[in-house]
Amino acid sequence: MKKLLLPLLFLLSLFFIGCDVRQPPQEVDADLIYDKIAEYNETTSNYPYDYEKFQPVLDQSKLQYPNDDLVAQGEFATYKAANFYADADENIHFVTQKESDTYKTRSELREVNEWSTSNTEGNYWVATLRCLKPKVGITSYTWMQVHGTSDSYNYPLLRLLWARSYKGVYDHLWAVIIVSDPNSPFIYEWVDMGQRREGFFDVEVHIKENIMTILLNRNIVTTRNVTYWEDVSNYFKAGAYIDRYGDGGEVSAIFSQLHFYDNSADVVSPHH
Repeated sequence: MKKLLLPLLFLLSLFFIGCDVRQPPQEVDADLIYDKIAEYNETTSNYPYDYEKFQPVLDQSKLQYPNDDLVAQGEFATYKAANFYADADENIHFVTQKESDTYKTRSELREVNEWSTSNTEGNYWVATLRCLKPKVGITSYTWMQVHGTSDSYNYPLLRLLWARSYKGVYDHLWAVIIVSDPNSPFIYEWVDMGQRREGFFDVEVHIKENIMTILLNRNIVTTRNVTYWEDVSNYFKAGAYIDRYGDGGEVSAIFSQLHFYDNSADVVSPHH
């Protein structure tokens, strides 16, 4: 009997040890995981205008920070700061900070030229970027806009943004489109662009003859007829923008490519 009991006890001890080993790991709160924003260094940072690939878009833009015009068109050659600079890998960093329960803030390029969605040659926003996930305190931030002018209709037809959670969907990119006529009660549609990418990804917005197409990594996310918007004068924006009153913290978007085109011949994408 003793001979049988000892092996049985040994097997039982292995079983319980094995059960402990197979316990699932403790879940980590996803909100505790975030991307560290690079610390600005005056010595090692560069002027974005030093890089030829960015000169066309900078020549077409002014910089807004935190809400007012900070750098005028044609004055980028010697400008860099903690909110807008280039790194050694030829990427532009847009960074902005906001205290909770305060007005919106931004670090954004604002296209100076204005245009209609009905243009026959079209207007194209083309970029390669990385959206950093911010610390808790920020629920969303915008990194691209098609915005109406103050003297036509001072609202964005389109915003591309990151949201921590929307309708139970966590850490995704979204396209927020006004689908109502200007001067009518706002109706917004949220289009899920998928999980936020950890690295760089390609995004394009094509607007030609009142057809707006949004692409992510060369794949069409959505196509819309925006004829209802053709009487609005628009411009492109790119950067980092926090607009929720209760949000507080720091956000950053990093661009390795950025273009505002007004000629379809300049667009490499097959979808135009």
